[in-house]
Amino acid sequence: MKKLILILLVLILGGCSFNKENQKQRPDLTPQLEVEYDDAYIETIPDNASYYLYNLSDEIILDSNEIANYNEEIKSKTTTIYDLDSITSISKEKILEYINSYTIPSLPKYNGNDAITSLMIDEILANRNIQKVESKDTIEKGIVVNRTNLKSFPTSYHFYDERKGNDFDRLQQSELHVNTPVLIIHKSSDNNWYLVISRNYVGWVLKDDIALASDEDISYFNSNSSFAIVTTPFLEIDGTLLDMSVKLPFIETVEDGYKLILPVMGDDNYVAKKEIVVSRDVAHIGYLPYTKKNIYIQSFKYENIIYSWGGMNKGVDCSSYVSNVFRTFGFEFPRNTSSQNSSVGKITYLNGKSNYEKLNIINDSYPALLYQPGHVMIYLGIKDNKHKIIHANVANMKVSVTDLEGSSNLANIDKLVIVN
Repeated sequence: MKKLILILLVLILGGCSFNKENQKQRPDLTPQLEVEYDDAYIETIPDNASYYLYNLSDEIILDSNEIANYNEEIKSKTTTIYDLDSITSISKEKILEYINSYTIPSLPKYNGNDAITSLMIDEILANRNIQKVESKDTIEKGIVVNRTNLKSFPTSYHFYDERKGNDFDRLQQSELHVNTPVLIIHKSSDNNWYLVISRNYVGWVLKDDIALASDEDISYFNSNSSFAIVTTPFLEIDGTLLDMSVKLPFIETVEDGYKLILPVMGDDNYVAKKEIVVSRDVAHIGYLPYTKKNIYIQSFKYENIIYSWGGMNKGVDCSSYVSNVFRTFGFEFPRNTSSQNSSVGKITYLNGKSNYEKLNIINDSYPALLYQPGHVMIYLGIKDNKHKIIHANVANMKVSVTDLEGSSNLANIDKLVIVN
């Protein structure tokens, strides 16, 4: 009992010390504030993760400096990650190259119950405003203030394969999270869409979802050493949807949780700051420690979240699911599996192996990423004599745990990737 009382006193005093220090911080954050490791975070373990956590240590796999170096290595292996700081001007030819890299999907396609027509396609193509493309010696910058779709063309039309479809819009390329910085390189004819370069994609986004931003704004919201990471799949704050791994400036710990700064649209279309408070079980000050235990916890938090092509409809696809989980630790993966599977982690090639040989190689390599053409899964280990994976599963249309045995996934897996 005395030992328990002593532990409680240490925890209480430690917590008071943390709050006192943070209360001294001014609410008008400067871009660089040092914050001590957060000891107020409330860890939430999904029920179905518990089995896999047995006997797992909390040993740090890579620390923050090692992850930063890891990210540099990833960037050196792919052309699909853009260094926005290095892009200070852009030629007309390059903008046209980005625009023309997308082609209209073959018909028939449907916008709800209506068939896409040639007139609708002409309207879409004209809205690209190609005649007004020009070189830029300086590039306007922005910050995403509403979770938004990044599309291959500037249109609100959907291109579904079936009438009344809502799962696979062939114009959908990716989703952009709140507080994502972008470069604005062109505008549509109707002035409703921006052509933007984000960290890992180029495409069209709704103008209303992007607030203009200065270099100082970008630094404040994205390079602030005092920040929190959203650790729950989706967090809605005053109508704004925040994905897991969204990074926001941190002010202080308060009685109700953490006081953070949310980027919002200001009256002049420039980004403005809004103070919000989130509870301690949905955000962590700084990146989460990169441990095997935390990989499982973050992965299972997405269980039963809907599968959604390109991240539309408030869901995730296979690669955004994996990216969001690993971004909570500070990793920056490419957006698509085709780039991830050649640039992320230590690769063991499984091409040409039998299913039996693959399972023997995969067996004790958990947690790990398993890639097949067009799909990525997180390998969890063995349960009930079956090799288990968790993934954004098209067959079930949700993030779910399934068996490798007896599935087409096993036959198609060509890479085992360990991120360490």
